[in-house]
Amino acid sequence: MFGWFQKKPRLPLAPTEEREAILARQHRIFREVDAGFHAYLEVVTADPRRDDGRIEQDLIRRGVAAGLAEDCVVFAPLAWGREVVEGLGVTCSPLCRVRSLIDGGEWEQPLAGEPAYAWARAMVGLYRTPGRNEVFKLVSFRSAEVDCVNNMLHAGASEADLREARLEPTLVHLRRAAPRQAPEG
Repeated sequence: MFGWFQKKPRLPLAPTEEREAILARQHRIFREVDAGFHAYLEVVTADPRRDDGRIEQDLIRRGVAAGLAEDCVVFAPLAWGREVVEGLGVTCSPLCRVRSLIDGGEWEQPLAGEPAYAWARAMVGLYRTPGRNEVFKLVSFRSAEVDCVNNMLHAGASEADLREARLEPTLVHLRRAAPRQAPEG
């Protein structure tokens, strides 16, 4: 009678012990990134319909630093989405294009230099598994790259088309000032 009121079971997240095996080989900064990323996964799996702004606010309320909360919301779907589209043969740029929400500046930078992106990529092996693939899908389907490839497929693209496709640097919006240019001379 009250089946609609029952709580849905939480999706399984990687426990500390499994993440620790990867953390032990990383720089200590990744401990903070792991905590923020894990909180991100908790928030997304609790209510997958939340928009990015609300997820970021929820992370900050949980004690995640504002910059890390923003980075997790931006770079986790990007990292896991790329895992999906690269698996389909699509070539992705190793860069992202950043648009500053502070000063409007734009620049390109390597994704590998973003700790939240690097950590999300390191976590793929723990989540692209039969037991946790639902979590992986929830995050990766938030990616602009997955959306782009989905649109290509709905428009009639073939597997061969995907293997020939190359995605340009993804545009991300961050609350960061444009980096200063080194003086010439």
